Amino acid sequence: MRSVGIIAEYNPLHTGHKYHIQKARRMANADYTVVVMSPDFVQRGTPAIFDKYTRTRMALLAGADLVLELPICYATGSAEYFARGAIGMLDALGCVDTVCFGSETADGNLLSQLADILVLEPPVYQDVLRREQKAGKTFPQARATALAAVLADRDNEFLRQLSMPNNILALEYCKALQQLSSSILPLPILRQGNGYHDEALSDTFCSATALREALLQGQGPEEIQIKQRNLTSLLSYIPETCHPLFLKAARAPVTADDFLPLLIDKLLTISDFSGYFDISPELSDRIRKLRFSCIGKSFAEITALLKTRQLTEARIRRALLHLTLDLQQSSLSCFWVNGTVFYARLLGFKKNAGPLLHAIRHSANIPLLAKPSNAETILKNFYSKQPDRLSCALEMLRMDFLASHRYEGVSSYKYNREFVPEFKKSPIIIE
Repeated sequence: MRSVGIIAEYNPLHTGHKYHIQKARRMANADYTVVVMSPDFVQRGTPAIFDKYTRTRMALLAGADLVLELPICYATGSAEYFARGAIGMLDALGCVDTVCFGSETADGNLLSQLADILVLEPPVYQDVLRREQKAGKTFPQARATALAAVLADRDNEFLRQLSMPNNILALEYCKALQQLSSSILPLPILRQGNGYHDEALSDTFCSATALREALLQGQGPEEIQIKQRNLTSLLSYIPETCHPLFLKAARAPVTADDFLPLLIDKLLTISDFSGYFDISPELSDRIRKLRFSCIGKSFAEITALLKTRQLTEARIRRALLHLTLDLQQSSLSCFWVNGTVFYARLLGFKKNAGPLLHAIRHSANIPLLAKPSNAETILKNFYSKQPDRLSCALEMLRMDFLASHRYEGVSSYKYNREFVPEFKKSPIIIE
């Protein structure tokens, strides 16, 4: 039995994602496709437009066999943390043969060569990286220049595109595989269609960014009104099997502005923000000085207000989200030291994926959590002789549940529906 891993957000899922799932299975000659997916919040530092269970169902309908939840601390972290958490989970399963990801190049040897540099950090790389950052470049820009300097003898277009999101993640996936000494083989696939951040709906394979922008057009500050014709016009970018689900979910999207009351409460009640993940002492001081100026502004306006030459908007968004979700740096540091991931949370699977589930239960070195209601008990039994890992596992689970509850709370209030606690939910199962 062969299985291929995919790391995704599906925010939202579109035809390009279905193409990726199908091609990954063919290229890897895999019997099963395992997806590690972001939960209710994503790496760009915002809530997912649809909840994780809706996106899980769409993934299964689009061809995935099993969907696992990436813990919130990694799902909302930098590319390095995002990749390390996702690759760490796939590696811990013990039955994933390859991981397939999009890139601006399908040259796996080049990706591995670049990943070697990132792991070893030779002097030339370090010197150029420091120089570029001191000159005011963002970290992705500085790193791209430093990598190009190490490979100065190579004239490759990819080297001029290293700061692009798909390439950043591709490199981090390869780097994480090396750091973990994983047996999983990287399988890059050339990206098709529009770019990651492209807002145009011009190709069959549009970007998720373009879809989100189209979905949220014409929103008022108090409620969302999306016309039927506008939704229908987007269906050509959505797999046909997902059309009914998409039309239903598109009438109740969640945005970053929905979480402003939670963020503002943090800004007004905390004086030192440096204990939160992704918030340096310098950024903490900047937030403290400008926090009153944030009142009454949108999330995008707050992000723009706090941005500097050295800090990207994505970094600012993630920092504010970590503050909103109460994600502490001390907890993440503890996770990193004690094993990265401590469980695999099952969000959904196909009924015919029984052999895959059986393989995971017998080969994984972390527990598989199927039902949130008994997750804590399973963790206590699994780590009964490993107190440090048990403490990390319980803290990670607490963070995941808290994030889910805050998303569910905001969504249920916004759309006047019943709040359903995470421990009452079950994995999505489809035929």
